[in-house]
Amino acid sequence: MKLQNKLPSFLHISGNYRKNLVVFLLLASFPGIIFSFLLFFVSKSQMENELQTVHQNHLYNTIDSIKEQFFNLELLMANWASHANMQDYNDLDVVRDYQNIRDIFDTLISMEGYNPLIGRVELFLNNPKPIVYTKNGYTLLDDEQQLNDYTAFLSHNQKMFWNHSHKSIEAGYKDRYAPLVMVHNLDNHLLAPFGSIIIFLNKDKLEDILQSPYEDGSVFLLRENDQWLFGKENQTQPDPLQTVIMDEIAKRSNSPEPFVYHYDDIKYTVTYDHFTRLGEKWYYVSIAPMTNITAPVVFISKISIYLSLFVFIFAIFLSMFASRKLYAPIEKLIQKVNGSGNNRVPSKNEFELIETQINHLSTESEELQHRLKKQLPHLREGFLLQLVQGYLYAYREEDLLERMQQFGSKDKAKKYVIAFVQMFGFAKLKGRFSEGDEGLVTFLAVNIAEELIHSSDMEADVINFHDLSLGILFSFSEDQSTEDIDRMIVTFSEELIGYINEICKMNVSIGISRTSDSLKSVHSIFEETKQSLSFRNLQENNQIIEMKKMDILMNSHDNFEYPFDLEKEITHAIRLRNTEEAVILVNRFFLTSSEKNVSEAMMKQGALKLLGSIFHIVLQSGLIEDFVTEGANLYEELYKLKDPEEISQWFEDKVIIPIIDELSQKQDQRLRLIVQKVIDMLEENYMEDISLDFCADEVNLNPSILSKVFKEFSGWNFIDYLTNIRLTKAKDLLMETDTKIKDIAESIGYKHSYFNRIFKKHEGITPSEFREMNRKNII
Repeated sequence: MKLQNKLPSFLHISGNYRKNLVVFLLLASFPGIIFSFLLFFVSKSQMENELQTVHQNHLYNTIDSIKEQFFNLELLMANWASHANMQDYNDLDVVRDYQNIRDIFDTLISMEGYNPLIGRVELFLNNPKPIVYTKNGYTLLDDEQQLNDYTAFLSHNQKMFWNHSHKSIEAGYKDRYAPLVMVHNLDNHLLAPFGSIIIFLNKDKLEDILQSPYEDGSVFLLRENDQWLFGKENQTQPDPLQTVIMDEIAKRSNSPEPFVYHYDDIKYTVTYDHFTRLGEKWYYVSIAPMTNITAPVVFISKISIYLSLFVFIFAIFLSMFASRKLYAPIEKLIQKVNGSGNNRVPSKNEFELIETQINHLSTESEELQHRLKKQLPHLREGFLLQLVQGYLYAYREEDLLERMQQFGSKDKAKKYVIAFVQMFGFAKLKGRFSEGDEGLVTFLAVNIAEELIHSSDMEADVINFHDLSLGILFSFSEDQSTEDIDRMIVTFSEELIGYINEICKMNVSIGISRTSDSLKSVHSIFEETKQSLSFRNLQENNQIIEMKKMDILMNSHDNFEYPFDLEKEITHAIRLRNTEEAVILVNRFFLTSSEKNVSEAMMKQGALKLLGSIFHIVLQSGLIEDFVTEGANLYEELYKLKDPEEISQWFEDKVIIPIIDELSQKQDQRLRLIVQKVIDMLEENYMEDISLDFCADEVNLNPSILSKVFKEFSGWNFIDYLTNIRLTKAKDLLMETDTKIKDIAESIGYKHSYFNRIFKKHEGITPSEFREMNRKNII
């Protein structure tokens, strides 16, 4: 005690808690010292071994992945080439053989999407003209260098092979494709190669495969003839480290074994292997900087040892000082608890003074429970929403009943009935509400239902679905009769329909489920009741459908006769691109359906069939690529619609107008190509007896239609355009040659007498006068 009085004040130890704290701090310093030494001596060697193992495992996994992906590519290429060899692609005409060209484009698109490693697929055909097909179109090989690059494939001694130097005709290919392509020649299994299928590998995907797991590491592939492929972005040539390591690998035996290599005072672990692809030997090499990876751990281990020794030396002084700092808040708290200026700290059981705080916590707990009771209605609503949607199907009946009692249910024995309320006619409220306000209208209907429940003696909960629909779960005592339950719910439904009609200005259909005595069955009867509304009568504004009377309701509906004549007229109007007529016919289609005594389900089936028939037009016109991604969404949107007016407007906005616009653009493009082809025919065959009927047969078009579109796109009548070509040729011959006029007439496809008449009609003078006049001007 005397020794303690001679020590500095901060070394005085008072209080049982502080004494224990000092001992704990002193003992806590020993594990740090022991751990630091173990970290230094064990971690370095262990990390190097683990790094070697991890690196080798990564190599084997990556090589297996590369082999598998390259094998899949080769197998896929062989299958595609075999299929292509069965097609007759010799003398393929890009204008006439439209279907074959279309099949080629579809095949190239499917090939590019088949494997993520494929970046681009090209089809090169050497006959009748060198041409390259891609998914974006075709390119004639006019450039001599490009032609030589592609025709060089046909002289290769293998059908399928890898190429490292081929360049795509596509601009900017270096940013998208790796400098490695796979080629398979096409020869129909009999003749010399007439073309090639070429696969460009996706640059990003290949770099991902060759990506090193270490920041300073590197991975590369080496083919025969020193053809390198790197995992680093934009690397095209090996760095000095990769070169010397590849030289070291060349000196070793054929059995690949990982080794350690020192370069520039850094130790690298090198793992490699080789494999064969299409008769070529490939090397896969992975380099990891072992020294850089382990250096931070070694450095930290040394620092840890020094710090631990330093902490141990000053452990006693630091523990005294730290214990005082840590104990200070407790000391102050105890002094405040003692009160009356008593600064004496108890030698033991300091925390007995804090016991009073527990009482305060108990009070706060009671307050929180009170708040929880206020939140019970919201929790109950969430529980019921999960119940009707089937998320609590795995719960036992006892558990569900217990949860209901926790949320305020009075008795265990209950009978349950679900009412599903669906509102219609939101499209008619555009003046009061805008699109997206469905949740607001539903919230208003929920409030109406809750007010009706509060004013009655029934126990029920309202579930808001926020999509113009709501559910009501009624709970009745077990001894209540089914007849009374049905009468009360029907009366409630009629009142609810009246208030919603008056306040929300919307029509209402309500489905009432069968009575159930199990909470687990609530989900199934809810779904059954929800589906029952699809059998509502479209002629009735408001309707109550009881599940027990569904058989009578279904028998009351007329058989729905699908209006095939209207469907035919609608599709015909779309083919003719008559938007106004198509819209009128669609409105009549759904007006006819709604006027008959048919259910919503029948009407919706007819709408789905009409959409399918319109999609058939899309398929026939070649627009399926533009609409295939939206097709599923369109069917989903149509299935959600319920009113005939909404469905009719949806067809106009989402189907008819977009499809007719696309058809118009496609038809104009096709007719423009046909007119250009006819013009080319006239330019080449003007000296022969060529007619409008002959040209129409050549382009597979009706002569009257060809005459109309020729005038529309060229600005000339067919015969005037042909006459202009012939007279232009004739004037050139009259001015530049001494050929007889009779011979000139025959050379441009006219008889002598008719030529004189037609020439004088267009030029105002005879051919002889034209020749004499122009020669005088020249002299």
